[in-house]
Amino acid sequence: MPLPDSLQLNKQVDIFDVLRKWTGKQAKPQNVPEKGVKNLSLLPILGYTPANGFVIGGAISVTEFVGSPANTSLSSALINVSLTTKSQLLLNLKYDIYLPDNKWYISGDNRLLFFNQDTYGLGVYGLKNQTYTFGFNGGTQRTDSAQPMKFNYVRLYETALREFAKHWYAGIGLMIDDNFKINDQSLRLDSPIHLTSHYNYSKSYGFDTAHYSANGLSANLMHDSRDNPIEAFSGNYINLAFRFNPVAFGSTQASTMLYWEYRTYFGLKKSVPRDVLAFWFWGVSVTSGKMPYLELPAITWDTYNRSGRGYIQGRFRGDNMVYGETEYRFRITKNDLFGGVVFLNCTTASNPLTNQSVFSSLAPGYGFGLRIMMNKNDRTNICVDYGRGDGFAGIYFNIREAF
Repeated sequence: MPLPDSLQLNKQVDIFDVLRKWTGKQAKPQNVPEKGVKNLSLLPILGYTPANGFVIGGAISVTEFVGSPANTSLSSALINVSLTTKSQLLLNLKYDIYLPDNKWYISGDNRLLFFNQDTYGLGVYGLKNQTYTFGFNGGTQRTDSAQPMKFNYVRLYETALREFAKHWYAGIGLMIDDNFKINDQSLRLDSPIHLTSHYNYSKSYGFDTAHYSANGLSANLMHDSRDNPIEAFSGNYINLAFRFNPVAFGSTQASTMLYWEYRTYFGLKKSVPRDVLAFWFWGVSVTSGKMPYLELPAITWDTYNRSGRGYIQGRFRGDNMVYGETEYRFRITKNDLFGGVVFLNCTTASNPLTNQSVFSSLAPGYGFGLRIMMNKNDRTNICVDYGRGDGFAGIYFNIREAF
């Protein structure tokens, strides 16, 4: 059986070929995709952010065809471990596994964070005349609206879906979110002007301000016709999930949530598959009950922390949120070693305390980035992006595409 167009091999060069050339060794030929062959990419993490201090760690990306590449999608896993000079420990394990013939899809998003981060209240506000700041990887100097917090966080998301028609899957997921040892650092109970958004929300809806959980099950429907989940040149991705968080599962309060996501990719030039116009849309709504403050939908808290480039993580949060982004991806060098992107995004969120509705205010962002081919066998890139929003800007280092 012939390989799909997305797996046909071109004369590509990755960063390991460059290193071999510098050391006088021959470039390694691009492998024909085979079942059971693992592709390993390593990305050291060394940097500084105002929120984290100096950061050191590493990311490991592993991809493999569990079944025949002709009829099985590429499986992947990403492990990230970081330590910071502010006594933070960040552990992440995320994976997407397609079993032979795509009969089953299994995914996980698991995190253990000993963390601190500014929060900025709910909804979209304060975009005009806001102090301009600059940071790396989403870190930033504090503005007047920033409310620093320390908290520890456990996330365990495990999903198993069964294919019932070509590219269509259905199944269930286990969702566990636990925030503990929450320290609202700018809270001053003796002064009304120092009551934080976290405190006001938690007290308004009956949540403890130091510890809360949201645990439950989700019913999922997914469509995935992407040619490659690491860097798609064509296809579509749809994900619908309805989440139940009963008290019997350990949730602080009972609630339900609806999540939807849509991605699509259009190849612009057949002779250059890497020239792609990509779109990404997602939304989350609390449909009944109340979710804890730190578990409300927020930018850059998606699975791979890639939404909201141009703003810091958690800058926008609400009980209803809608996010959209478009990105043009293009080749810079003919050997595909270097590529580039330009992107536009927009966020809107609601605030139940002020009755601000979704779409009543919009937060735009934009930017551009460089791509360096790290592994030509699975299209893993090193990504360096500059993003700018209203009052904020940042440089973002990552491995793999934003979406």
